[in-house]
Amino acid sequence: MKREGGFIYPQVLVAILFFLLILGAMTMGFQRELRSAELTISFYKKQQLFRVGANEAASTLHRLCEKQHTPIDTEEGRVTLKQVTCDQKKKHIHMLVSVKTKDGLSDERELVLNWKTGEIMKWANSE
Repeated sequence: MKREGGFIYPQVLVAILFFLLILGAMTMGFQRELRSAELTISFYKKQQLFRVGANEAASTLHRLCEKQHTPIDTEEGRVTLKQVTCDQKKKHIHMLVSVKTKDGLSDERELVLNWKTGEIMKWANSE
């Protein structure tokens, strides 16, 4: 491995540097994949919380206009239903479904329900 003078052969040094370069590239690739996986998991947590909010709104359909809603705490995070309007003439209920995951991500969507059937008429990002 070493010459008489104590220096490493240039081929050995190049091989070591090449190995370190490959190892660094693999590490950076793994970090990107982990970040991507974390974002995917957070997305699915938010979607699950939105489903919880829509289910809660549909199950308490006839009481939605009468009371303020307390936040719903789940394993993934917190869901809050905020009443916007109750149009009894058109038989529509407008609500905002706010979610916040335990990771700190939050989002809000507008939900419009048909008073009689409980059918979701609008489900969109609020802007």
